[in-house]
Amino acid sequence: MSLNDLIVRRALETDIPRIYDIEARSFLEPYSKRLLRFLMLSSPDTFLVAELDNLVVGYIISTVRYNYLGHILSIAVDENFRRRGIGRLLMLNAEERLKHLGCIILRLEVRVSNSAAQNLYLKLGYKKAYVISNYYKNGESAMVMFKVIG
Repeated sequence: MSLNDLIVRRALETDIPRIYDIEARSFLEPYSKRLLRFLMLSSPDTFLVAELDNLVVGYIISTVRYNYLGHILSIAVDENFRRRGIGRLLMLNAEERLKHLGCIILRLEVRVSNSAAQNLYLKLGYKKAYVISNYYKNGESAMVMFKVIG
């Protein structure tokens, strides 16, 4: 697989089952298909998928808050396609779209135990800001990270 063959595009209604499949296999507390559909309809320009040979292999959900804050809500790559730069490419595409929509600051939350994701975000210029205790249903805390882009 070459990243040259990868297409990043807006998510479609027909992508929801595949997105949910990746979501459910990636997270302890996956978003429901209903919530994924709602997020796609409410933020169509910033809910993106990575597609390879007509197969969705990853996605990123982000939204604009307060007209200046971009919020990365979820990102995941199918486990068979990880560690190939797809997550990084999705992040960069989302950041570019959020910047184009007027965002000057980006925010995300990540499990404190998810060091792989934190390392990706640090490499992309995000800074650790603070921890929210008991953020997840299982009691795990979240690291809040920010990046200034404007």
